[in-house]
Amino acid sequence: MFIGQAFRHTPLAYPEDWHVCPQHEVITAQINTLIKQHCDTIYGDVQVNIGELSVLDASEDNRLRKTINLHVNHDHIDTLANTVCPIHTERHQTVYGKLIELPFGQGTVDTACLINALDFTHDPHQLLREVERVTRSDGHIILTGCNPLSLSGLLHQLPVYQAHPFSSARFFSYYRVKEWLNVLGFSIKYRCFFGPANIFGKPKKIKETIDTIGSSSMRSMYFIVAQKHEIPMSVIKPKFAKVTPRLQSAQPSLRVK
Repeated sequence: MFIGQAFRHTPLAYPEDWHVCPQHEVITAQINTLIKQHCDTIYGDVQVNIGELSVLDASEDNRLRKTINLHVNHDHIDTLANTVCPIHTERHQTVYGKLIELPFGQGTVDTACLINALDFTHDPHQLLREVERVTRSDGHIILTGCNPLSLSGLLHQLPVYQAHPFSSARFFSYYRVKEWLNVLGFSIKYRCFFGPANIFGKPKKIKETIDTIGSSSMRSMYFIVAQKHEIPMSVIKPKFAKVTPRLQSAQPSLRVK
């Protein structure tokens, strides 16, 4: 259950927004708190919030000059891919696209926000490769995911929770995602576990669960901030040593008479 095949042939249904989850107030409040605490020093030009779950108050209210919300949950996404919707403000823009085919050029994004995007894609490797492609050198990734080592990870396969929108989540472990990021050249700057022990249970008051952010690996979700590093590779022209021929004068016995 914990180390299954990452790729699936059948695409997954992406949630419409956080309101489909009964505990959305608690979870979104904690994600907003984490983003404000650990992403306040991220600067740049463009931040992309990938997926409807990534469109949060803290992810839109950032220090970057422009924020693009990429919506992927649409009935006619094939015909609306790469279509730019009307701009609401100078700093915010909405775009329709696909998770595994991001409609952005190479190295054009300073920060990519993926709130539980890996849990609702059939090809997480391709999604991370696309994020690595569009993220510039020294850019950042803000990522959250469902923790399979929590109580939620043990319960999400039960038939009683099949109607829950997060029952189809992939539940990739933090250590597995960390390995994927390291292969693509990202280093983890910060990570923590948060959320209620059981996201399928009844919602509780925010004040009672806001202190569930910590290092306990038994929480239902994890939060990652990673930075992309690239080593510049340039062709160095080999330097050949200059060999000076040594010419010796002819010996007296070798001179022509």
